[in-house]
Amino acid sequence: MTSPAAQTLGFYRFWRDLGYAIGGLGLGLAASLTGLAEAAFWFVAGSMFLSGGLLFWLSEETHPRLNPADPPEPAEA
Repeated sequence: MTSPAAQTLGFYRFWRDLGYAIGGLGLGLAASLTGLAEAAFWFVAGSMFLSGGLLFWLSEETHPRLNPADPPEPAEA
């Protein structure tokens, strides 16, 4: 049985590699359909803006100092 850390790393690598594949296909498709290499750069800019917006909208901050929703219990003296 694999550890949770190994599973998490495998999951991250899967999505990273999938992003490389989809990004490469998207770059080629954008350049091919428009006939301009500049379109590929705009595709990258739009994709990054969209993914950053989705991350900002759908994710939740988990760092205790940045998300004080569950404040830590005070230390006893």
